[in-house]
Amino acid sequence: MENRQNTSSLLSQVDLYSMVRDVVRNLWVILLAAVAVSLIVNMHARTSYNNTYTTSATFVVTSKTGSSYVYFNLSAAARMAESYTNLLNSSLLKKKVCEDLGVDSFDAVMSAGVIQDTNLMTLSVKADSPKAAYGIIRSVIKSVSELTPYVSDDMVMEVLQEPQVPTGADAHFSARGQMKRAFVMAAALFALAFAYLSYRKNTIKGETDLEAKLDAKCLGVIYQDNRRVLDRLLRKKTNRMLVSELNADFEYVERFKKITTQIFSHGQKEGARVIVVTSVREHEGKSTFSANLALTLAQQSNEVLLMDGDLRRPTLNHLFLEPGEKLEATFGELLEGKTTPTKAIRYDEKRKVYLLLNQQEYGNSTDMVSSDHMKQLMEACRSAFDYIIVDTPPMSLMADAEALADLGDMSVLVVKYDTALAEDINDAIDSLRDCRATFEGCVLNQVCTLPGQRQTVAGYGGYGRYGHYKHYGRYGGGYYGGKYLKEE
Repeated sequence: MENRQNTSSLLSQVDLYSMVRDVVRNLWVILLAAVAVSLIVNMHARTSYNNTYTTSATFVVTSKTGSSYVYFNLSAAARMAESYTNLLNSSLLKKKVCEDLGVDSFDAVMSAGVIQDTNLMTLSVKADSPKAAYGIIRSVIKSVSELTPYVSDDMVMEVLQEPQVPTGADAHFSARGQMKRAFVMAAALFALAFAYLSYRKNTIKGETDLEAKLDAKCLGVIYQDNRRVLDRLLRKKTNRMLVSELNADFEYVERFKKITTQIFSHGQKEGARVIVVTSVREHEGKSTFSANLALTLAQQSNEVLLMDGDLRRPTLNHLFLEPGEKLEATFGELLEGKTTPTKAIRYDEKRKVYLLLNQQEYGNSTDMVSSDHMKQLMEACRSAFDYIIVDTPPMSLMADAEALADLGDMSVLVVKYDTALAEDINDAIDSLRDCRATFEGCVLNQVCTLPGQRQTVAGYGGYGRYGHYKHYGRYGGGYYGGKYLKEE
């Protein structure tokens, strides 16, 4: 029972999806390596393989006395074959053959045997060339009369079938077969190697993994929508992964509600109103998470401002603006003093959320988010909104996230499935804990599983669909549901 539990525990730690995915991702490396191995094996086999040629003669073994007893003749043939087997490999025979052929030595395998239930004996010679095999066996036959007295005085051997020059090798070298076997074995070994490296990779592959490797609690798990992955592979147009879309997965929406409830509960106890969302690396899904967190809070009758704090590579504008739509005023222009809050902050009537977006890239973003103007703006927003969600740049690229966390009340780290190393994530967690904002925990994002392995939110089964939503609403500007920021 204990062994079974240990095996079950070990299997639960193995993430099959990540192993399969890493093998598939490196499939071209596996195939190229397998091809290289098969070519090397083929070259080695061709150079080391030697063809052999065999020829044989058949003898009738009888008694000198002319006995007609079958049993006597059969016994005589068996004794003669046994004696000849020993004699054929003796130095005496080899010396006579060498003298007859005029050579110092020869490389051949000679054997004698009896055809079952007969008094017929076969003599076989295997050599590395047809000429050598035929020459050696002819020399042996020639010496039979001289060798027979050493074997038996009362036996007579007569040639029944003369040897022939071998017309082909005993076995033909199969280059294709060798290469196929080498390719399959090498591909399997390289695939196992990549699977093992995937298993040993120190990334986060599940909630249990997160709690074991990171010094943080898990706020929730968000699974990858496999249909969107398929759409991207087929190059189909996909809708934005926002909980406000009518085609959003029911499970996807419920998971954000669960995560938001935890953050909302902590925010009420601690008075946290400014929530900073960041990640260690790029493309971990923090911008989508920030947007969905803001939308979920807004659906709970909160007035929420979603702020794109990534001034170097703004992303939220792609989620909320129509293709080709331009902002009247941007977050960057607001920090530069070129516009006012009433122009820069927009209200999305359809999604009931306030937006402070950006479309221009700024190289001095760290100085901008650390400026006094940013501090004043944040204080003004605190008095105008229930919650402020700040999407920041990745922590591994710049210090903007820490600067914004010093202005916030709570920070959340988005960790993408099987992406960043655990030690890098822990370093980011330590940096966030040193900031003013209270570090709340991690959200494991875009978790991938094999069919049947996904865990559903308690109380909800399956993945419902709300319907299909084709159009997005326009945005108002300059008003905040009755609340106005003081213009400078």
